[in-house]
Amino acid sequence: MAYPKNCPKCGRPMHSFWCLHCGYMVNGKVITKESKNPSASDLEIYLGDRFDTVCYNENKVFVFLTGPFYFCFNRFNLLGICAAIGDFLLYALAYYSWGIGLKLLILFILMRIIYVTVANMVYMKVLNKKIEKIKEKNPDNYLDILRDANGKTVSLLDLVVSALILAVIFLVVFMILRRDIFM
Repeated sequence: MAYPKNCPKCGRPMHSFWCLHCGYMVNGKVITKESKNPSASDLEIYLGDRFDTVCYNENKVFVFLTGPFYFCFNRFNLLGICAAIGDFLLYALAYYSWGIGLKLLILFILMRIIYVTVANMVYMKVLNKKIEKIKEKNPDNYLDILRDANGKTVSLLDLVVSALILAVIFLVVFMILRRDIFM
């Protein structure tokens, strides 16, 4: 049996039984990057390669460093901004109670440890609710939508916008607090 030298689908040279460019095989099937595992959970399909990292909490250092912005990184800007505001209010309360010192540093480290332990659980809970909404809206093709999402995180622009919103909120709160102190 003679195999074609050029791919009938894209016209590029074929390597043995398949095309290196588009994945077309001589038997008519196509090799794709996405493996369609029928036993995979919806959450596993949605997260893709990041499933093990999130499920088994293998991103401890990243969560510790980003704190509440971890949620913004994972496309939950409102949750991240709310967590950051709560974080800021707690630090402000501690600052006015204790001042700057070792207690404030211990509170910061303690809060980051709490984020490390619960951030992925909260993230997976929120993702499960999001997946349920996708299932309700698109019962026929929800798996394709989940595969398309496949672990995509937020763009740099979204992080910058979230940081700017928080900066404006913190600036306004700081100005209000400073005004009360000097009056």
